Amino acid sequence: MERASLLLEIGCEEIPAAFMRDALAQLREKLGALLHESRLEFGTVHTLGTPRRLIAIADAVATQQTPQERVVRGPAKRACYDAQGNPTQALIGFAKARGVEIGAVQFVETPQGEYAFVQEYDAGKPAVEVLAEALPTQIASMTFPKMLRWGRHKMRFARPIRWIVAMLGDAVIEFEVEGIRAGRHSRGHRFMSPKPFQARSPEAFVEQLREARVLADPDERARMITDGAHRLAATLGARPVMEPDLLEENVHLVEYPHLLLGGFPEAFLRLPAPVLVSAMKKHQKFFPLVNAEGALLPHFISVYNNGDPDKVREGNEWVLMARFNDAAFFFDEDRKQPLEAFAPALSRILYQQKLGTMADKAHRLTRLAERLARALDWSAEPTALLQRAAALCKADLATQMVTEFPDLQGVIGAEYARLSGEDERVAHAIAEQYAPRHAGDPIPDTPLGRALALLDRVDALVGYVGLGYLPKGSSDPFGLRRAAAGVVEILSQEPDYPTLAELVQRAHDEYREQRAPLKPLVAVQADLRALFYSRIEALLEEQGVRYDLVRATLGGGWDDSVYGFMQRAHLLQRHAPTPDFLPLVQTATRPANILAAAEKKAIKAVASLEQVDATLFEHDSEHALMEALAQATPRFEALYYRHDYDAIYQELLSLAAPVNALFDGVLVMTDDAPRRQNRLNLLACANRLFLALADFTQVVQE
Repeated sequence: MERASLLLEIGCEEIPAAFMRDALAQLREKLGALLHESRLEFGTVHTLGTPRRLIAIADAVATQQTPQERVVRGPAKRACYDAQGNPTQALIGFAKARGVEIGAVQFVETPQGEYAFVQEYDAGKPAVEVLAEALPTQIASMTFPKMLRWGRHKMRFARPIRWIVAMLGDAVIEFEVEGIRAGRHSRGHRFMSPKPFQARSPEAFVEQLREARVLADPDERARMITDGAHRLAATLGARPVMEPDLLEENVHLVEYPHLLLGGFPEAFLRLPAPVLVSAMKKHQKFFPLVNAEGALLPHFISVYNNGDPDKVREGNEWVLMARFNDAAFFFDEDRKQPLEAFAPALSRILYQQKLGTMADKAHRLTRLAERLARALDWSAEPTALLQRAAALCKADLATQMVTEFPDLQGVIGAEYARLSGEDERVAHAIAEQYAPRHAGDPIPDTPLGRALALLDRVDALVGYVGLGYLPKGSSDPFGLRRAAAGVVEILSQEPDYPTLAELVQRAHDEYREQRAPLKPLVAVQADLRALFYSRIEALLEEQGVRYDLVRATLGGGWDDSVYGFMQRAHLLQRHAPTPDFLPLVQTATRPANILAAAEKKAIKAVASLEQVDATLFEHDSEHALMEALAQATPRFEALYYRHDYDAIYQELLSLAAPVNALFDGVLVMTDDAPRRQNRLNLLACANRLFLALADFTQVVQE
């Protein structure tokens, strides 16, 4: 079958850089699905894009739909003929609709009875016809974080569409979207090559864009920016600070990147480096420069799309110095008093209408800090430091600096804490309270920082979930999933921390003292348990743990220690390929299954050896299992609370023999009710020990 490359370019007004990554992924996915559903064979689809265009190129696309044979079912045979055996209107209409004579209709017996069938052959349409019908719908179906309409059009898109190029090989795919006709006319760089040009072919299009001063490939623009920034920095013996997010933003701000080296007066280096970096990165999209020791230099690198470099540099420096002058003023004003002097002003900053002010939050965090330190058996000094950090951690929200530069919250608080003479450990914890800020961000690296970051998130989760603000679908306006993920990531590294249930209860207690109108604790616990467990499951699957082992882990355990979940899941993952794992799973499921079957008959077993009567035993296997459990249970409890899951695994292997022997030696579900209950209680004790590690019934037995 003949093949050709497919080109689709959607030309727009400048699309926000933050939209581009998802937009290109969405375009690739949608076009691939369209080709598949349209029975058009193809090779690969890749996407390119700049602020003014979204481009998709699919190679080896069939120029004709794949032929298809299909069987179409019609009415039941009883409805096809009247009492005299003449065809009814139902049969006549069905045959006419399918374009066949009545004699071509066949009757086939189905489970629902005998029905009329017609076998059809669809030779397929030319691909240009199919795509002309399908592409407008695909374009209109794209979604963006914010969408708008323009003129009198009803369609919504990221930005107004100005042109569309659609070609299959040399042929134009003719269609129209909101009055814009697809063709072969594209446009180059808005300033350096503004004249429209005709696309010769999909294969030549990217090179034609290059000639028109447009680099369509974001990866190529990223390489050009990275290489250029390092070359310019090298002229000063420096290196650029190129965070991935800032690089990506710059890539999607330009169609043909140009770079220049700018500077600012050294006097501004008296300001804390995070302030200068924030002004350069967040507000101006500049790359800061540092020396070999990592110290900030009075220079930056900017990326621009067009213009006289001297005038662009002059404008960049003028705008940046204006930001720095503002920052210097705010810094000098804030420095007139210590950080703790800003804390009273938190009573004028609302945290949440029903949850109180930021001062209320700081008070809750201070109380929670004291309770956590006590639970961890910390000495007086670290306890006092954690409480001090909790009391001051939100104070910078009342400073002029954070009012103007919100992204500096926590960071500037740490700087002001140092300048106010606070202990460095307190200052560092204040800086770490918001970590991890996003997926992939490391957790705080100090004990105080981890504790403060954890308590801040637990307080937020209990408060918002207690008010009923659970994430729904893709909607999570308060960032609760991210907060829950942060809690899980921190606790996954902390073996000695309280359980999730205990942390939630303590935070709920503090809100109750404040008389906040939260849901009852049991409801909050249930909602947060589901949220936390979904984050644990996601984290374990990211780490490569098999999905069934994750579910087995979450279904077991004697508490909800996140550290325990993580350790037990990875233990199962390590042992799953070994020869002894599947027999252990099979043994563990035997008591679990029979207990579940008994419960369906309203027979409830008690997992306590005190509820097992040895005088009712009839077989040596019962005595043997009783003795094994009596010896193993205290060992399990000691091992469990030391998180020694490897030792528990070995204990379970040794427990397998007496469990299997019981099933082989006696009939558990005997008609003798006392003995049946006794055996079920005995097996419940064994099942409890298996559940200490996992719910083995969730393991897929291959």
